[in-house]
Amino acid sequence: MRMRGEIDPQIAAQEYEDQLNAIATGRGEPIYQHDLILLGLGDDGHTASLFPGTAALEDTTRRVVANFVPKLNAWRLTFTFPLINHARHILFLVGASKNPQLIKRVLAGDPQFPAARVNPVAGEVTWMIGE
Repeated sequence: MRMRGEIDPQIAAQEYEDQLNAIATGRGEPIYQHDLILLGLGDDGHTASLFPGTAALEDTTRRVVANFVPKLNAWRLTFTFPLINHARHILFLVGASKNPQLIKRVLAGDPQFPAARVNPVAGEVTWMIGE
């Protein structure tokens, strides 16, 4: 299943969350648990479409949201931290040319960078940095 980015962002986010919730309910789980989520790292420390200063960063109840990103002047569909942090495994794929100080600060947990807030409750995080 995929997020339908071609429709109204609010509707698309709710539709996708509803699908995840239905699967979780069918499995007897309180929240859908991905086996693997692949993430990148933006130059501003964003990951998924969780950009600094956006509303989705503070959402603790929804699993998928439409997030307005002012610097892009666009709506983006994104998983929220409650869903990301429930995954069994998270893999960050980061190019070797990424700012090493940014990576260091994210890995140290600097909360100004959204990627630093990826911290699975029962899963693992792996970083692959290179070409």
